[in-house]
Amino acid sequence: MPVNRGPEEWQHRLRVASRYEKAVAERGLTTDAESRELAAVLGAHAPALYSLVVADPSLLDDVRSRPLDRADEREALRERFAPLHALSDGPELWRELRRARHRAMVRIALREVLRFADIDRTAAELAVLASVAIDAAWSACRRSVENAHGRTAVAGTVLGMGKLGGGELNFGSDVDLIFFYETDDAEVDGDASVHEIFTRVVRRTTKALSEVTEDGFVFRVDLRLRPEGSRGALANSLASAERYYASFGRQWERAALLRARPVAGDLAFGAAVLAALEPFVFPRRVAPEIAESMHALMHKARRDLKVDESNIKLGRGGIREAEFFVQTLQLVWGGVHPELRVPGTLDALERLKRRGFVSQIEAQTLFDAWSLLRRVEHRIHMSRGYQTHDLPADRTALSRSLGFDDVAALDAALEAARAHVAELFDSLVEEPEAIRSNPLVDALAEDADPEVLLPLLPPRVRDPDAAIAHLARLARNPQSPFGAVDRARRAGLASRLLEEVAQTPDVDGAIRHLADFFASGGSGYDRVLEAQPQVARRLIGLFGTSPTLAHALVAHPEALGEMILGASAPAIEPMRAAHEGLETVDDPEPFVSTLRRLKREHVLRVGLAYVDGELGLRDAGAHLTALADAQIRAVFRFALEEAERRWGRAESGMAVVGLGKLGGEEMGFASDLDLLFLYDDEGETTRGRSHREVFARIAQRLIRLLSQPDAAGPGYATDARLRPGGSQGVLVSTLEGFRRYQVERAEGWEQQALVRARRIACNDETLGARVDALLETSAFGRPPRDPERLAELRSRMQQELAREKPRRYHPKLGHGALVDVELLTQWLQMQYASSATGPLAVALRARNTLDALRALESVVDRNVTDALRDAYTFFRGVEQAMILLDERATTLSFGGPRALSVARAVGLAQRDAERPDEVLEAMWQRRANETRALFEQWVHPVDASAPW
Repeated sequence: MPVNRGPEEWQHRLRVASRYEKAVAERGLTTDAESRELAAVLGAHAPALYSLVVADPSLLDDVRSRPLDRADEREALRERFAPLHALSDGPELWRELRRARHRAMVRIALREVLRFADIDRTAAELAVLASVAIDAAWSACRRSVENAHGRTAVAGTVLGMGKLGGGELNFGSDVDLIFFYETDDAEVDGDASVHEIFTRVVRRTTKALSEVTEDGFVFRVDLRLRPEGSRGALANSLASAERYYASFGRQWERAALLRARPVAGDLAFGAAVLAALEPFVFPRRVAPEIAESMHALMHKARRDLKVDESNIKLGRGGIREAEFFVQTLQLVWGGVHPELRVPGTLDALERLKRRGFVSQIEAQTLFDAWSLLRRVEHRIHMSRGYQTHDLPADRTALSRSLGFDDVAALDAALEAARAHVAELFDSLVEEPEAIRSNPLVDALAEDADPEVLLPLLPPRVRDPDAAIAHLARLARNPQSPFGAVDRARRAGLASRLLEEVAQTPDVDGAIRHLADFFASGGSGYDRVLEAQPQVARRLIGLFGTSPTLAHALVAHPEALGEMILGASAPAIEPMRAAHEGLETVDDPEPFVSTLRRLKREHVLRVGLAYVDGELGLRDAGAHLTALADAQIRAVFRFALEEAERRWGRAESGMAVVGLGKLGGEEMGFASDLDLLFLYDDEGETTRGRSHREVFARIAQRLIRLLSQPDAAGPGYATDARLRPGGSQGVLVSTLEGFRRYQVERAEGWEQQALVRARRIACNDETLGARVDALLETSAFGRPPRDPERLAELRSRMQQELAREKPRRYHPKLGHGALVDVELLTQWLQMQYASSATGPLAVALRARNTLDALRALESVVDRNVTDALRDAYTFFRGVEQAMILLDERATTLSFGGPRALSVARAVGLAQRDAERPDEVLEAMWQRRANETRALFEQWVHPVDASAPW
């Protein structure tokens, strides 16, 4: 339930709850405390939707069938509307569309009001709701029209425009739609032409969605963005659309099509339509004049609609200016940068930041302002029940609903947000001032005293003394842009770099890493930084965002060319190919240096792609795992070659097995390598050495080569303690010895560790197949055992290793954290896979946690797998964000700047008046409590309490 927002709200909620109880009683139904509470929340914060639950009290039972605190509603929405495709156009379709829409609307609203969802997630879910509803209506109406007037094989599609196209719908939005079909030159099995068929489908689809019945409506539909507007045909062939836009297309139509997205019908054909219109939207050149045109459009809209400043959409610094800021930069640069051609505002903003067209601070400022304005907009719509963007004269209820102390606090927040948006929007058309010499640069050149430098430092410096010391280092380095030689040669570069430093989240870190970069050889890139300001912005942005990646780049500035100038993550196959043949090098020193260089370069590229949002959590893990696999295989081949030269060829094979994150293909940026070594028998090499001795030496050599330090970069921490007998057991085991240990001596947790075991390297394919079979049998040959022992071990991990305290939590080992998710998932896999057959048995043996949870959906309540998936994604994201900020970090303390940085890194926004780090802490506790409860339900109670 939401936080207490004052006594007035509680009084209002009591009155609303009594109305709901009366409506329930009148229908002869019963209700419970949670439904009454949810109804009261709607009445207090979304009265326009409250009428839906009064009209149909059973609606809340359906809403509650899935916990409200789920990370993603989009797949559930698609599943809800899927059966409606089979209906025909008529009363049943209309009724079911409206009923499904009302349930989804109430659920989405409750998730936002209860602060379970960020505004971007709410907007995306509303857009998915509209898309699946439109698609269902389109399917049913097309079938009905074709049954009456003739069938055609011609593809038709529905493009969503505006906020629907951008995946950013609001609670009061119309849906802007354009309808296209392939061609007029096709046969129809009936009495109508292709054009007539699709025109009828458009009319019936629009009516099915927007007609008001006793059940209400689904969405209001606006067709005025189609070619020729209100005078144009309801549906257009692709050829006619291409002719229209090529001959008559206007600037505002380019901006409109920028946000177009196929939402219904044939989505592949929809993508083809957008591809065909792309030359109109994105001419292949940089077009700076577009900024003036977009500004003119904004001013014309305000003038024509007589907008005043209470309008948070079209007023000064409103939502439209925020969107136009992003769209303008997309239209200016999208012709030469295809990756900017995306319909969503926030996705585009992230890509503009990645390319250096906006700074870190500009992107964060716009995101924060947009988030606040959109939450206010949503709350207005939930209250009024129709699309309006005017702030109410009495904002008491609005400020209370949004969690502000009073109206003044809300007004101040809105004023600040709108001022930031207006400033950014105006910057698009302001003439950039020539780079003037920065007073701080001049003072550093004159070796001024700290007292002189102190007031000249960029804002938000936390440690002035350290900042001055690092800047002095820059000034003393003649080859840096701040030094005597380069400052004279590249006037203005130092000033520009300081401007970018001031635009980073961590100004102190940016200054420190900038000094380190030029001290370690970065001066070779000063020409690039001067000629390409977006590269300088991206580099400085990295310095002020991710210390872990910054350290790696500073240590090897020669990587700048590939790391910063490139925009894409490394492909896996070329990465693997780069490791092939390395074992032919006889000398271990250059071999290890090459390995370290490859590791450093690829981890940096994956890290940058992950921070930039180009790679998601799972894809980053897959890349890092593929890199580790390639390194292990290269070292294994090298160690085998060495051993053969020294002790002769072995008569049997050896396998290297990965466990933990390595085995599950879930490597992170600081993951170690859990390794297990198996071999075939107790024979001898061709020179009389026992296999046990030789393979033990190979294993030791492999561990050493993987982990030993090198000037080219760090190696991997390795861990072989999961072998039979742990640290006291032999390093390498025969297959038979390993099998006997698992059958006769292994504890339940040792069996469970093998769930993620994966063969990585082997020099004998026959042996490899036997190893695979043995690992699978050992892990899944019997159900899980010793729940009390597993719970005891879990308790010890939490108490002895996590050592959590109030407001200091451990994302991996802490209460209800990542280890709970992983252990419970593996427990469930073992429980059900031991008796499963066929494809289900194969799926349940998945090593990757997310794959396993997907398989478990077939045998376990969906709410269980959804909860575990949400917790896994949350805690893994937090863990990786922490590591990229500080590679030594294991716990996160709330109440300081680090928690806010982590919250930002995992994409959390302010929810009402609740800061992102407060949102993060609340989510942490909810996820952890839910996960621990599930662990104790399925396994055994854990004797370790939460730190909160």
